[in-house]
Amino acid sequence: MPKLVIIGQSPAAYSALRTICTSADWSVALIATDTCLPYDRALFPGLITRQSKEKDVFFANEGFYKEHKVELILDKELSRINFSRRKIYLAERLQVEYDALLLTDTPQLRLPEIKGIRRPGVFDIARLDSLHRLLKHLIFIETAVVVPTTRRGLDIALALKAAGKEVVLVASGDLELSRALFAEFGGLIAEHGLRVVDDNTVEDILGEGDVKAVRFKTGKVMACETVIFEEALPDLRFLAGTDLLIRERICVHVNMLTNIPDVYAADAVMELPVPSGEGMLPLVGTYSLDTGTSLRQGECAARAILGQTDSVQENISGGNEL
Repeated sequence: MPKLVIIGQSPAAYSALRTICTSADWSVALIATDTCLPYDRALFPGLITRQSKEKDVFFANEGFYKEHKVELILDKELSRINFSRRKIYLAERLQVEYDALLLTDTPQLRLPEIKGIRRPGVFDIARLDSLHRLLKHLIFIETAVVVPTTRRGLDIALALKAAGKEVVLVASGDLELSRALFAEFGGLIAEHGLRVVDDNTVEDILGEGDVKAVRFKTGKVMACETVIFEEALPDLRFLAGTDLLIRERICVHVNMLTNIPDVYAADAVMELPVPSGEGMLPLVGTYSLDTGTSLRQGECAARAILGQTDSVQENISGGNEL
């Protein structure tokens, strides 16, 4: 029986797994990079406001995976992949072989290259473990600086405001995208009393140990106890030296297939090429995908693996949705 290995816990990972499980012809293994089952990142704000419980963010409980005989590898660090041998190497000398592979996440993430970015009190909102650390830090927060790029980042800011924190929204490095976000949701931002620092970016995170303030490009300094970045890039250095085509992210084409046979990529680790006068260029922009787009990407990859390539492929790129 051929084996599909899925790496990551994004909505795309769950969708692909659920689709493959409809076929009795494949076995499935799930390797988590966040030590837990697949979850919906869009539900994180409810954990900040305590309107939701953590169990609510998971697509399914362990019973679902047991019922479908999914091999779960949740606590072994991924070190490298050998595509020619079709082997995945994990901690404690564990090796997993595959016939098809779907990448939806990476072992590590990369935050913007800003001085002080590694200080305690700096968070991304890409993973549940990051949210756990943020929730533990909430008691120390009076003012949070949030750098959003999509509605999901704005929802985190609104949740922090609802939790009684002073919130400052700052344009990201992609000023055009940030301005579009603020323009579309300006009324909502004003209604909830969020402060906005426009035409500026965070250049330095200050403090002796923990975060105490940020310095903007203009030189202005603002006191705060935490800085939250919505967008965190996948760290693909563990794939260095392989034949996988990577620009900023893993390049895919039709049906989420990479340049390596039987290797697929979806969600935040992939970029979808678009036609240009000089060939195919990557679709650039934010990759904080909405849940629906991520789910469709996972299903698209799974149906391709099953040989159902006549399925509808619309709206799988995401990328620039607010």
